[in-house]
Formats: sequence, C-alpha cells, structure tokens
Amino acid sequence: MLFCFLNLLQAQTKKDYDAQFKASQSNDIVQDKNFYLFTAIQNNPKVTEFLENNTVLKSIFKSKDEEIEASFNGCEQSAPCMVKAYSFSEENIIKIGLELEKSLQTSSELKRLVTENLRPSGKYENFKSLPNDKYLSACWTLCASGINHILKVYGLGEAPLYATMDSVSYDVSSDYYRGSLWMWSDMLQHKKPEKNKLFFQPSLNFALSLLYMNHRDEAARYEPLELKENQKVKAEISHINFEDYDYPAILILGNGPENYRDTLSALGKLNLQLGVLEFNQKKAPLIIVSGGHAHPFRTPFAEAIQMKKELIQRYHIPEEFIIIDPHARHTTTNLRNATRLMIAYNIPIDRPSLVVTNNMHSQYTGDARFADRCQEELGYLPAVIKKRLNSTTLEFLPKIESLQQNPLEPLDP
Repeated sequence: MLFCFLNLLQAQTKKDYDAQFKASQSNDIVQDKNFYLFTAIQNNPKVTEFLENNTVLKSIFKSKDEEIEASFNGCEQSAPCMVKAYSFSEENIIKIGLELEKSLQTSSELKRLVTENLRPSGKYENFKSLPNDKYLSACWTLCASGINHILKVYGLGEAPLYATMDSVSYDVSSDYYRGSLWMWSDMLQHKKPEKNKLFFQPSLNFALSLLYMNHRDEAARYEPLELKENQKVKAEISHINFEDYDYPAILILGNGPENYRDTLSALGKLNLQLGVLEFNQKKAPLIIVSGGHAHPFRTPFAEAIQMKKELIQRYHIPEEFIIIDPHARHTTTNLRNATRLMIAYNIPIDRPSLVVTNNMHSQYTGDARFADRCQEELGYLPAVIKKRLNSTTLEFLPKIESLQQNPLEPLDP
C-alpha cells in the first residue's frame, strides 16, 4: 500500500506542467517570455500587496529608488554609473531569495503562486524537483541574473555569448547613446506613472526599455504563432492520427545566409530538400522549420519564414503541414523550440521525431559535444538524440525541460 502511495506521489510530482493551464500575461510579450515570474506576481493583487509590504523587500525597493535618483546627479557622463543603479548586487540577489523562501512558509498566497501558477505554467520546468521555497528562490535568481545580463549587454555593450548576432545595436561610448540612457531613465523614474512598488519593478522596466531601444524585440515577433503563421497547421493537427506514421514530426534545421541580400543560404536550401525527401516518404505528417532573425547581424529575414515560403512555392507542400519556429538562433534552441511547439500543439513527445540537416551539421548534432553544449548553455538537454537513420537524419526524443525559460538569452528565451 505504501509502495503504491509513493508511486502515486512521485507521478504527481512529475506532472507539474499542465497543458490546459492559461499562463498569466502582461501587455509585453518580451517580458512574459523572459520574466514569467514577474508577470505572474504583477497579475496577482494579493501577492503584489504582500511583497510590497514585506519589510525586507520594501527596504530594498527604497534603497534602489534612492540609488537611481542619485544617478541623475552623478552619472550624466557615465553609462556604467547609471546602469549600475538598476543592477542587482549578488548580495541583494541572495538576500531577496532568502526572504522569498522565508515568506513562502507563512504566506498562503505566495505558496499558491508557486503551486497554482508557476509550476503548472512549465516556465521553470527545470526546477520542478525543488521544494516550493527553493523553487521560488531559483526562479527569482534566474530572473535577476537575466536582468543583469540585459543591463550589461544592452546598457554597457558587453559581449553576449553570441556576439556576432546578439550584441548592442549602438556605439555605447557615444554621447548619443549615453544621453539616450539618461533620458530613458528620467522618463521611467519621473514621468511614467508606476502602479506598484515591487522590489524588481524599476530594474525590470529599465531592462525591457534597453531591449526596446536596441530594436531587440525578436522574442515577440510573430506572436501569437498559433493565431498567425501556425494557425492553419494547428487546426490540422487535431485531425491527424499520429499512429499512422513512424514519427510525429520532421524538424528541419536552418542555416542562415551571411549577407543581407539572400533569404536562404546554399546549405539552408539543401536542408529543406533533405527534409522534403523524408516527408515525401510519409515518415511523418508534419514538418517543423526552425530559425529566427539570426544571420547576419539584425537581419530583416527570419529563417523559418523563408523556409516555409520555399516549402510552399518550390515543393508545393500545403501550409497546414508546416509549423514554423521563427525565434531559434542556434542549434540548441532549434531542438528546444521545436519541442515547445510540439507540447503546445499536442504533438506526441513520448516517441522520437526526426531532425534533418546537412551532413556536417547532422554529424555535430549527433555528437557528444552538442549534448555538452546544451548542458552548458541551457542547463539541461532539450532532447535526447537516438538512432541515426542516414548521414543527414537523426531521431530525437523531446524533453519537457525545454519549457524552461532562459532570460540569459533574451532575444529567444
């Protein structure tokens, strides 16, 4: 009897994510995709009130407000000084995390935020094994690190992990940009009416403004996909009997051109042809094409959009069989984002799908180096590579951890 109970308890623990759960939303898609914790708090008046009135967090908000105010007098000529006012120190990140852990023990509203919103949302799926207090603290630490990352890259011009694609859009040493930072800060602090005094709000507002200033809204482009580019295929999925096929889907990886003239590269076109060959053998009912505004720097073209056009116009594949992911910026997120879409659209992830790309890319995707890179950059494996069918086609088994947000890559979190 005890054995059965423990098995049931373990099964319930593993079913935190609820596909039917309706996630909280703000009026900013970039915020929701990067900082779901903050959106969930803002949408809960009782939790907002509780956190605003918490003595420790209230004191941190007051200190941050004073630090920002002081920056207007001493930081006119110093972007680092100005940006530092909005940053979270390591000491405060730890202090806030501990306070959230402590508060969760006494606040039923905060506990419900975790159990009835954050966990079922799947936005922090990689933390699901943690107890509620540590889970909340881990969510906070990730979001705080994400804000600091945005401030460093898009406020100070520090190089991100993929500098050739994701860097700041301006010369941060110029008077123009320094003045822009100062005036945006002035607007946020003195002219924009604030609805709450949450400890994270000023820093969140400034970080989101930096992304907006730098035209870095990639995370929000084409959303909501299910009502736009993926509307027809999402409707078609409910009519598919996946048991009739060897695989649920074929993921075709992108390969962006390195100029502003071509919409698809030579290898990008090859990847499409290789994927169509598998599709025409009826190995799967759906094609997923993945690639965002990645190559070259701030390109106006999304790889997936162009791949979809090519599939329709050259290969005459109906739109209702093509899913696009127009956000991925590299191979790790190709697999992660495809998995997210499969979960969202109720495509089976309990058995392998196919990933198709050119010989060299396929060899790398199936190599242990790629798995190590996923662990290093994402903190988990978005999928497990299984059997190789040929030199350009691999099986991959999607993993639910792919739902985890990653604000350390704010253009495709």
